Amino acid sequence: MPKKNLIAITLLFLAFAFVDISLAATIANLSPVFKPYRDANKGIKIAIRSFEEDGHARLVSLDPETFTTEVVDEGAISFADVKTTEWKGTRFIHALHKYTAPVAGFENQGMRSAEVKKGGLFLTMDLCPSTKGFDRDAFEATEALGTPAPIAIAVSGLWIERHREEFDWIRREESEGRLAITWMNHSYSHPFDRLREPKENFLLTPGVDFEDEVLRNETLLLENGVTPAPFFRFPGLISDASLLEKLKALSLIPIGANAWLAKGERPRNGSFILVHGNGNEEGGIEKLLKFYGENKGVRLLPLKEAFERK
Repeated sequence: MPKKNLIAITLLFLAFAFVDISLAATIANLSPVFKPYRDANKGIKIAIRSFEEDGHARLVSLDPETFTTEVVDEGAISFADVKTTEWKGTRFIHALHKYTAPVAGFENQGMRSAEVKKGGLFLTMDLCPSTKGFDRDAFEATEALGTPAPIAIAVSGLWIERHREEFDWIRREESEGRLAITWMNHSYSHPFDRLREPKENFLLTPGVDFEDEVLRNETLLLENGVTPAPFFRFPGLISDASLLEKLKALSLIPIGANAWLAKGERPRNGSFILVHGNGNEEGGIEKLLKFYGENKGVRLLPLKEAFERK
């Protein structure tokens, strides 16, 4: 073999040796379902999504008492008869009906703070599509409060696709135990037009396919090894009764906020804090860091702890 060919092959081998060539899973045919079943421990679970992963039938399974989700093999599940009374009174079903009930107006629908008094706060961070770098300092300051630091991240698909390195950094912080993340759906494209009124903007923009926005984002998360939580944040916190009804059919609870820091809202016990970590809201991040500095011993809680226990 000519020496120059040998050198070329060696360089090619070395290049691949230092590159992560692991491929994401191929997710297809993600569909909403609602199929209660009993798991191996006789507890009630609810399959809320079905899909194919590299050709294998999978389900997204929800624990209606803990609000946790996981991917399970559909072939391992037996959908024996489960009485309606066994799942209808669960914490998740109660919250789903409560927070998707039709209400007047367009702003900040859904759950906005803890149902019961809690000795702590709930940090939610939105990652909407952005051309700017993310606010890494906000993540690191949150981790400094104690690890793993609970945070609910409402992520849009376009943000993931345009910020792969930053998304991977967040995932590493999670996998290495510095962050305990609740991954909320924030729609795939997060439509927004500065010239439109709220009632015809965001996901209320004429022509937007709401279900596609939700499921396309979930597909992207699953392809990247993230199992979405059963929570949804409306872009701009804008919705109406029709979107709430559609969200209910998708088994997702809308999450609002009562402490949007950039708008001057102050956190109090049990508050859902809202900041944007996508570089578009410097004022909110500055207020978050200031709040941490002025309130020693800030205690953050995972979102699932905001729901009243039976």
